[in-house]
Amino acid sequence: MKRSTIIGLFTILSLLAAPCSVNAADLLSLRGIGTMAVPKNISFTIGAQSALPFMSEGGTSRYFTRNGFAKSEYYTMTYKDGPDFSYGWAMSHEVGIPYLLEIGEIKHKNDSAEEQMDVIAAYLNRKLSADGVIFTGASPLVKVKDDKYPRWEGAFVKETRENDIIYREAYVVVLQCDGYFNTLGIFNCDADRSDITDALKKMVAKRKLPRQRSLLDLSKKGTSLTEFE
Repeated sequence: MKRSTIIGLFTILSLLAAPCSVNAADLLSLRGIGTMAVPKNISFTIGAQSALPFMSEGGTSRYFTRNGFAKSEYYTMTYKDGPDFSYGWAMSHEVGIPYLLEIGEIKHKNDSAEEQMDVIAAYLNRKLSADGVIFTGASPLVKVKDDKYPRWEGAFVKETRENDIIYREAYVVVLQCDGYFNTLGIFNCDADRSDITDALKKMVAKRKLPRQRSLLDLSKKGTSLTEFE
């Protein structure tokens, strides 16, 4: 696998996953993002990545928690086809008021969930563009015209130079609103493996979207929105 350091939301150098895998031809269910059919020769293993840049903050999970993300899920992706072998990952995070505070947009704390989603998407587009990601279209993330499932989606490549070597990583990103909560889904793989990149894009595009939340759902868990699973 090619390893790189990406400053901002997406940083990874080395991967370590706990046992318990989602095999090829199985389904990957990523909280708040949806259920996906795993492509042939790809498997996902549950567990937070052990990445060197996160060590000083106590690991990957603690890093994202301290930066305003909540209720996170982590998977390591393995691709194996004959002699070829490559890694990637998938993760999802709830992005709410703590994240708005982290990015300096706390003034939007009383906005609707969809309005907050748009604020977060605008911030991510500014951040990603400033980081020099390579994308097609007007912005790295583009809002999907779907009144029932409001969301932003995008795919881009991040190039990083280390020791005079350029590493390229591909990302598929989804920012999705279920009516009350926003979830950020991130999928990563080697950008030089177009076969894997295309497979991930198709997997995400064809996912079964989670159902929208209702007031009845929330009432079953009490009055606090933050307690709802």
